[in-house]
Amino acid sequence: MEKNGIAQLVRDICAATYCQAQLVEFINLTQKISLGYLKYQEIIGKRISGERVDTDVELADLAVDCIAELFSGDGDGRFPQLIKYYEPKFEENENITDADVLILTRRLVVRKTKQELSRIFRERDPEGAKIVRNIKVAIRTSEKLALFADLGKEFVFYKNGIELQPDEVVDADLFADYLRRKHPPIPEDLLHTRFIDIYNPSDSVSSSIRKLLKTVHDFDDYQNFLPIETIVKLIRRVKFNAVKEKLSADELVPTPLDELETKEIEGYIDVVMRKVKNKIQSQYLRSNKLDNQRADIYAKALRDVLNDLIQKKDNSSYFRNLRHYLPELTQREYRQNERSVFEYLAKVAKKEFRRHLKELL
Repeated sequence: MEKNGIAQLVRDICAATYCQAQLVEFINLTQKISLGYLKYQEIIGKRISGERVDTDVELADLAVDCIAELFSGDGDGRFPQLIKYYEPKFEENENITDADVLILTRRLVVRKTKQELSRIFRERDPEGAKIVRNIKVAIRTSEKLALFADLGKEFVFYKNGIELQPDEVVDADLFADYLRRKHPPIPEDLLHTRFIDIYNPSDSVSSSIRKLLKTVHDFDDYQNFLPIETIVKLIRRVKFNAVKEKLSADELVPTPLDELETKEIEGYIDVVMRKVKNKIQSQYLRSNKLDNQRADIYAKALRDVLNDLIQKKDNSSYFRNLRHYLPELTQREYRQNERSVFEYLAKVAKKEFRRHLKELL
């Protein structure tokens, strides 16, 4: 797309005086910006695409998903998100140039792409997303750990007495010798073996990571830092093996008391689901916002959401719960047609369920 004219193009779209060709032109531009950002993330080593061979096609589809919400209309041909973003900029600078609008557009699209990637990552891998979140919280609250970014990736290291100001952005070049940046990374097998030796299931995430990074610090022949994604992979692998060993040793055999408590909790699920079904009937079936078949599917998936809470899977994906009963459902269809109603009902159900669970405490 030609850069000349983008300011007027965006003005026309925000004023709803555009023609179809103008809208297509702007959508194509935003998709190209999003796609360029996704490809850059792949180049620097982040896993954005899935398992498909035709990665370029998948990234192009993903770019469309990432920008789709920007073009959610109000029914009258207007796009509230675009208006909210651009109009204050136009009011602030009446003579805004095409170059300035292009910069604003890139900023908007990249920010939106990052937000949607985060959501998609949580839907694809909710456990991994939870581990990443716990790791970052652990780093922020630990006096022994620090974070630095390089080429779009994030790395963690053990400070060992290095004094940094709170929220100080770490310049890795200043600590290149301490970080041993010219050394090779520690081999995964060696790292895994060492982590097993120090891993204690009762340790907090912060404590586990601190032990791990202190171990890495002591290996003089290797880099004195680890990528966050390596830590995620390691924690997931070790936790999985620990659970598997417990299952093999029959350490998780339920007791009669466990079974009694489970039955009591399942009874609460029945109570909550009756209330949820009444809400579906009053708010969605009577107004024809849902048909009977969709209402039944929602009810089954919502029951699974509550069962996930019992099994301590509160990070389960709503998309995955619903797709179990709608195998052909895509993420795009879920976001456009299902998410708002289903996730609202899930929030209501979980809140009511947790209220009942307090009676067991």
